[in-house]
Amino acid sequence: TATVTSAVPLSPAQLQQLSDALRSVLGSNKVSIDARVEPDILGGLVVKVGSRLFDSSVRSKLQRLQLAMKGVA
Repeated sequence: TATVTSAVPLSPAQLQQLSDALRSVLGSNKVSIDARVEPDILGGLVVKVGSRLFDSSVRSKLQRLQLAMKGVA
């Protein structure tokens, strides 16, 4: 089971594409998706499968940019 968090609800077509991609990456023939909506992530996706976490949310990218800019200043 993959827990998928997005800023807006995903369409059935998007969920199908995500399921196909996860099956390919994980090498599994069955992946169930628990879709959640959390506007705080601003955009992108956070996917958690077991102990693996794939975070491509806008919130995380902005936090990394903020840390990088603090290191330069």
